[in-house]
Amino acid sequence: MQQDLEDEKNEATIKDLESKVKDHEAVLEKKDFVIQDLENKVKDHEAALEKKDFVIHSMEGSLLEAQAEIDRLNSELLKKSEEEKKNLETNLKTEIEKSSNLQKSLKELQDKCLDFGNRCVQRLKDVFHSIGASSDKFTPSVENLPSTFEYIEGEVDALDEVIAGHADFCALLASRGTATAFLKSGCTHRKIVNRPNFSLSPADLIDIPSLARSIGNRFMTQIWINGGRKMAGDEARSHLKPDDEAKE
Repeated sequence: MQQDLEDEKNEATIKDLESKVKDHEAVLEKKDFVIQDLENKVKDHEAALEKKDFVIHSMEGSLLEAQAEIDRLNSELLKKSEEEKKNLETNLKTEIEKSSNLQKSLKELQDKCLDFGNRCVQRLKDVFHSIGASSDKFTPSVENLPSTFEYIEGEVDALDEVIAGHADFCALLASRGTATAFLKSGCTHRKIVNRPNFSLSPADLIDIPSLARSIGNRFMTQIWINGGRKMAGDEARSHLKPDDEAKE
């Protein structure tokens, strides 16, 4: 009986030990699984670190390439800026020279126009005075050249009327000179011509007799050239008003 109890006790102990051994084996298996899982995670982590290092190295390489490209672009931009600056300076210098030449040409042209205007104004005054006419006082200036040419244009327009008036003085003096020649020769027809009812028509002047032509030619050589022209100018100028002469 005693033996049976001990056997049962031993069997219980053995079962307990077997159970503990199984539990221990299970723990060992679990530990191995955990270790394997950790090892896998470590491998995964190492792979991730390797990948991270690769990415970092790649990024560092890309950054170096980008920095090199930036440096190259900055160098090209600086070089281009210097070239553009030189081009701008050259163009500016050229434009300044052009502007200076244009100003010089403009000044020369203004001086020529002023000289021409002065000569025209003076020449017109001389012409007007020579035929007994007057002109308004005018002084050309380089600051207002258009007014100078407007004045010259106005004087030229008035010249036709002045010349026509001078022609009347010449005709008057010519008729007086012819009459003087007739009187000197003892011509008695002066009384007939001087009558109020004496007149000539344009038809009478269409076919001028040769004697009349000869008399006219003699008038030119004997009277007009010998002083009649000057007398005509003097008489025309004598009709000028004192104020008109002062303007000249």
